[in-house]
Amino acid sequence: MDTVMEGLLDQWLGYRDCLPLTLEPLVEPPGTAQLAHWHEQNLRTLHVIAILDERHQRGEPGGAIESEIERLHQKLDVVLELLGAVVRARRGDLPTRPVRLSREGLSWPVAPDSPAPGTQWLASLDLHGSAPAPLCWPVQILGVHEGEVCARFVAMTDALGAAIERLVFTRHRRSVAGARSPGGGGAVSGVSRQ
Repeated sequence: MDTVMEGLLDQWLGYRDCLPLTLEPLVEPPGTAQLAHWHEQNLRTLHVIAILDERHQRGEPGGAIESEIERLHQKLDVVLELLGAVVRARRGDLPTRPVRLSREGLSWPVAPDSPAPGTQWLASLDLHGSAPAPLCWPVQILGVHEGEVCARFVAMTDALGAAIERLVFTRHRRSVAGARSPGGGGAVSGVSRQ
């Protein structure tokens, strides 16, 4: 069991952040229709997050077109912040916890109410405050490794796995850049030991 958990934590590129994570026990495995619904919802959510995470590349100042584009971009940022506030108010304030996300699964620090190994849960992870919905997918609890509960995504499709991998890569790259910049201290990321 320990080898499987170590592979989950270390084989795939991952990143760490403090995010709202909720878990609901799954009494029975979800049906095909429910998995298809979550799949589509997650792909839409990850697409929106990719757009929200894009960094605006500033051009050389001075041009009238560049100034107007920058002004429009700033207005759009205000609209997105307001939308994010509405979404957060609708969901309520969920407590955050340290989470490591990778293509294959996630892990979080052990707590007194941690789920038992071998059980299946529905994990909901809020990846962005302005996203329309959290990432929701069934997970299998593998066990505890180095003080963290390790969970593997169950029946993950290739398309959804690739979308999660793109998100993880982008955020990992950003955290590395933040750690390298003076005074930076981005989220800690895990990297492959291969």
